[in-house]
Amino acid sequence: MDTKQINKISGSNYKAFAKLANSAFEGLNADQWLQNHIEETPTEKLYGLFEQDTLIAGMRTFEFEMNFSSTTVQAGGVGMLAVDMLHKKEKNAYRLLQYFIQINAESNTNIVMLNPFQVGFYRKMGFGIGTRAHQVYIKPKEFVDFQAKSHLQELSTEDRIPIMECYNRIYSRTHGMTKRFPHERELNRPFLFGRVIGYVEAGEVKGYFVYSINEHQLHIHEMFFENPDVMKEFSTFFSNQSDQIKRVVIHSNLDDIIHFINSPESGLDTMIDLPSSTDHKHIENVGTGVMYRIINVRGFFEELKEKNHRFNQVTISIKLMIYDDLCSENDQPFIVKFRDGEIVEITEEGFSDVELTMFIGEFSSLMMGADNFYSFVKWGLAKVSDESFVHKVNLLFLTSNKPVMTKAF
Repeated sequence: MDTKQINKISGSNYKAFAKLANSAFEGLNADQWLQNHIEETPTEKLYGLFEQDTLIAGMRTFEFEMNFSSTTVQAGGVGMLAVDMLHKKEKNAYRLLQYFIQINAESNTNIVMLNPFQVGFYRKMGFGIGTRAHQVYIKPKEFVDFQAKSHLQELSTEDRIPIMECYNRIYSRTHGMTKRFPHERELNRPFLFGRVIGYVEAGEVKGYFVYSINEHQLHIHEMFFENPDVMKEFSTFFSNQSDQIKRVVIHSNLDDIIHFINSPESGLDTMIDLPSSTDHKHIENVGTGVMYRIINVRGFFEELKEKNHRFNQVTISIKLMIYDDLCSENDQPFIVKFRDGEIVEITEEGFSDVELTMFIGEFSSLMMGADNFYSFVKWGLAKVSDESFVHKVNLLFLTSNKPVMTKAF
């Protein structure tokens, strides 16, 4: 007899959940803020897996508005997935994730995401790898001193609304980003990690970065800018810190900042030289980023059709054969017909120019633009019935940039 059940966390169970989460995530201090935050934030919930009356595992769920190549879609998120140490290896995390997928499917949310504690575990559950997290180490002198920083000023909690407005303007034109809403903790979010410097013009925040200093390193926790002039003043600020700071450490989904600075070498000696390839300089560390999973492939295309999303002006009829061990509805082949990038029909039968076969994890990565179609074909992770269509399929799913995720969850 199964004695386990999943319930929303409420009342006295907040304390038990906080204890469980604090044990799993060092420095979380959930007992100091979590209950009030959840009760004040309608887009977040806590669920617990109970064995009789004892909490043995839990998770925090999120409801996001995500920018999917300029189209707003609903997306689910899960974090703070924790299992009591006495109940590991009992498939409790797997059970919670199944429930997470179920509640999102019931709310007609077609895509979900998470930050993985173990990529292999989530790949088995159909999650695909997203944009890698880049951490660059730049010497202050490598930032150009543009002799301009007149718009920079330190921001305070009184500037919370203009900061959020700046973020959401950038969100509105950045694939993969999620919208922020004026909940108390979300408004205070930039100030939780350090001091905030903003570019202010005519009373409007046009960019900002959050920083802290540790062992002569300037850590940039968030950095957003609406135009190159903002970044030039940020660059001047960083350049001016060379008397105190050894390196500016920037954590981001994107690595193209190396084109903006004088020289990207970190000065760290962590590259391994081989006889066939020598004298390469270390630039950055790379880590896992968010993983994505489409839980209803047909539903996702129907949502995009309803919202008049365009797929790069491509005209093609493509039959999708997506393998999914967990969500059986995704195993049903169907045809999507595009005309000049617009979805004109989604049907089970009829003519198709080409058939595409992929597993759900890799297909989710493809749809999000984490890698292009050529890469999946190259490694045997995608098959087409007619290879002459590879270029066209690649163009169909191409996004303006790889998905950017700045929300920690």
